[in-house]
Amino acid sequence: MNKLKFAIALGAGLVLGTVFAPAAHASTIQQLSTPTLTAAQFNNLFSPVSGASVQNSAINFVGANAAGTISSEVFQGNSGTAASGLYAYAYQLAVNNVTNTNSGEPVHVDSTSFQFNSTPTGTDFAGVGKPTYAYVVTNGTVGGLSNVPNTDGSTPLIPSSVSWQAGTKVGAIRADFVNPATGAQPLNAGNNSATFVVISSTPFTGQFVNAGVLSSDQQTGLNTIVYAPSGGTISPVPVPEPASILAWAGMAGAAVLVRRIRKNRAA
Repeated sequence: MNKLKFAIALGAGLVLGTVFAPAAHASTIQQLSTPTLTAAQFNNLFSPVSGASVQNSAINFVGANAAGTISSEVFQGNSGTAASGLYAYAYQLAVNNVTNTNSGEPVHVDSTSFQFNSTPTGTDFAGVGKPTYAYVVTNGTVGGLSNVPNTDGSTPLIPSSVSWQAGTKVGAIRADFVNPATGAQPLNAGNNSATFVVISSTPFTGQFVNAGVLSSDQQTGLNTIVYAPSGGTISPVPVPEPASILAWAGMAGAAVLVRRIRKNRAA
């Protein structure tokens, strides 16, 4: 009888831990936390890679040519620092203070997305006590990227989220500015983004990829390109998954149930 009760309790715990497992694996999009580093901190860790100086690529919309710019640059970890052997792929967006001639509305950018074919590498340069795969750099210039104030004098906008999506063959980085839940605004006309960087162990090989932007304005013209790694492994970043957490919770629940059965039997 005791064995039967134990089996029932254990089974109940395992069900609790696995019933939601398919939902946990339904999406491989992972939001990356982005603690801040000052430009001075970043420059102590990284230096520009030779041959990968800042690349400025135009954002063009139907009715608003040269509406903005995506800038990118690659940095290599300095020897003797915690960044030695690593690479930082840095990005910054700027939206010009122009109006779309077709709609009559000022231009804006909601987000950007591009292939990033190497799983980001976890570090802890900001001292937050957990693996960090991306950072926002503030208060200064790194390489050819500077945190230029917006036209109204306000500070550059930090992305509301930066995420990594591991596909079966390629990966993607997304930087979103709009967030209805928090009221975070898009990059409006005259706005600049803060510099954000993604850390990788994959060396720079001269790879450019197309970058898309999301806006109510239609992107057109020459391709917008950015630096990105290639040839790395593609997989989710190693963080605890909800299914694993639920499984451990289920096992714990089973243990509690078994103890309760034993206690009642003793009573």
